Order: sequence, then structure tokens, then C-alpha cells
Amino acid sequence: MINNSRALREIIIKKIENEGPISFKDFMALALYEEKYGYYSQSEIRIGKDGDFVTAPHTSKLFGYLIAVQIRQFFDIGFDKGPFQICEFGAGTGMLAKDILEYFKKFLPEYYKDLEYKVVEPLPVRQEVLSEVFEDVKERFSLVKDFSQLENFKGVIIANELFDAFPVHVIEKSDDIFHEIFVDVDSSGNLVESFREVTEPQLKSYIERHLGHLPNGYRTEINLELKKWIEKLATNFEKGFFLTIDYGYSRQEYYADYRNRGTLLGYTRQKITEEFLNFPGLIDMTAHVNFSDVKEWFEEAGFRSEGYTPQWAFLGGLDIEDTVEKAFGRLDPFSPVLAGVKSLIFPQGMGESHKVFVASKEMDGNFELKGFAMKNDIERLAH
Repeated sequence: MINNSRALREIIIKKIENEGPISFKDFMALALYEEKYGYYSQSEIRIGKDGDFVTAPHTSKLFGYLIAVQIRQFFDIGFDKGPFQICEFGAGTGMLAKDILEYFKKFLPEYYKDLEYKVVEPLPVRQEVLSEVFEDVKERFSLVKDFSQLENFKGVIIANELFDAFPVHVIEKSDDIFHEIFVDVDSSGNLVESFREVTEPQLKSYIERHLGHLPNGYRTEINLELKKWIEKLATNFEKGFFLTIDYGYSRQEYYADYRNRGTLLGYTRQKITEEFLNFPGLIDMTAHVNFSDVKEWFEEAGFRSEGYTPQWAFLGGLDIEDTVEKAFGRLDPFSPVLAGVKSLIFPQGMGESHKVFVASKEMDGNFELKGFAMKNDIERLAH
């Protein structure tokens, strides 16, 4: 991995030498997704207790089981006749997909026979790994390189901790003007930050609409790649539900005065680092999700926002006691399995930091989704 990072660093330096400083967004895209050396282009993504970060599916299989409970309701609301498609972006090691399929196969066989589980994975190395993972359920599972291959999609889209890994613009205000952070090479050959006037039209427009009130010295991120992604998704999404889980805030919380250094962080071996400039490809980089943007851009793309809530409330509304028993039987109070369950729902774990957002398209009638039975904070995203 160290040699890969050095090779990627040289690619970035040559690009800067040939073309001039690159935006931090472009640097982040290369660091994470460069086809050979990017962090997510490796055959093994380091997820789990011995890896760089932990996601909900790696914490407990209960997470996938509960998501399956909500998917069943999606099916009942709008898809009374099969086939029923589930499409996941950012499947990682495939653990969430495996747990969802396992739930349907074990407990809802009448639904399982109509399921078609698709995973969108553009990278060949990741496709090869996932194909092996799903060998035992290959009758219900398939891989596609791009969502555009699924014409007139009807079903459910899942994106678990996907948006936080989108490359972001980083900006900072000084002398009453926002500047964009670029990456340059100094005289010693190190990658360093440089500041440029904001020129990208959409970025300028976003700043003028939402960030004019922020004080000098304020640094933050804007995820315009997410807007492009939603617009592209909408062109091929005919009917169904979109569900995403990620850590993030409303716009008001995201740009609060006290969050003046933004949310961008690097993770390695489950430790936080900001040394990602000179170790590209070796460190996972993430920025929290602005869920007000998510809501606004989905609605502009023709979707209807259904709900937004902390993960603890969403999972708690999904027949959690019955589902725990299905997953594990009766749990001993001191069982290590119970610790994983608590991590999903307790505030000091993922229960409060992670939020759930659901949107729908072309779904008729009034319905109440089980995941928002305990709490629905969708109005918090309107500001």
C-alpha cells in the first residue's frame, strides 16, 4: 500500500506540473478513485474492527435485517407483483446485500423468489471480489458497471455511507471573500494547499445563496458532485424508493458558527488524521453529508421527500424486537452480539451520528413508512 501511495503521489505531482494546481475536489477524486492506486480501487477495502473504519453492516447483521423489513414495506406499497429490484451503490464488501438477501431467503421466501438484487460497481477489481462473495445467492444477484444499464428502473435504491465519500470542494473565507482550496507542489516536492478565487459558476451560486453570512476564517465543504449524481440517477429511475444512511446534518447545523473548520477528515486504522495530502490512496477521506442539499436536489429531480431521522429512530421503528430474535434468538445481556446491536442504536455509537433519508418517485397514495413511525425530522431540512 505504501508503494501504491508513492506511485499515486507521483501521478498527482506530474499532473500539477503539467496543468498547474488542481482543486482539492480533483485531488480527493484521484486519492480515492484513481483506477489503479486510489483508496477504493484496491482489491481489499479495509473495513471492520481491524480496518480503517467500521460501517453498520460490519457492526451487526441486524442492520441488514432491519433494512430488509423496510424494503418489504416498500414492496407492499408499490410493487404487489414481481419482479422487484433492489439496487445498491457503494456495496463495499457486500455485507449489507448478503444480510438483506439472507433475511428474505430465510423469512420471506415468497418475496425472495421475485427479488433481483443489483450492485453498481464500476471498478473491475471490486466486481471480481463481489462476484465471489455472492456465489451462494447468485440466482438473485448481479453486478452492473453503471446505473444507466438498468433502463426504466422500478424498485429500491440503497446507498449506505456513499455520499460521504464523494469528492468535495473545500472553501475558506478571508477578507470577506470565499476562496477555493487547491493543491500545489512546493519547492521541496511536498503537496501543499493554495488558495484561488472561486470561479466555478455552481460553486459561486451556492455560496451566494447559503454562505454569505459566515465569518472570515470559516472553512467548509460543498458537495456539488452529489447534485450531478442525483440528476443522473433521476433520468433512469422510473418508480420506487431511494434510501440513504450516512453521517451528516441539516444545512443549518452543517454551517453552524462553531463548525468553522468543516467536517473533512481522513481515517486510517480507525484513527483520525489530516495528513492526507502526502499519502493519497492510503487514507480514507470523508466529509459529512448536508441532508438539506440532498432533500432539495432530490425534489428538483422529481422525487418526493418521505422522511429524515436519526438511525436509532429509523431502526427502532422496524419491528426491532422481533427482528433481533430472528437474527440471534434470545440474547444474553452480556453477549458480545448485544454490544454490536447497541452500537447501531445508542447515541454514543451510530444511533445519533448517522441519519436516514428516504425519497420516493411516482408512488401514489398516502402511506406511513415504518422507519419514520418513531420520529420524522424532515422539516428540519427546509432551512
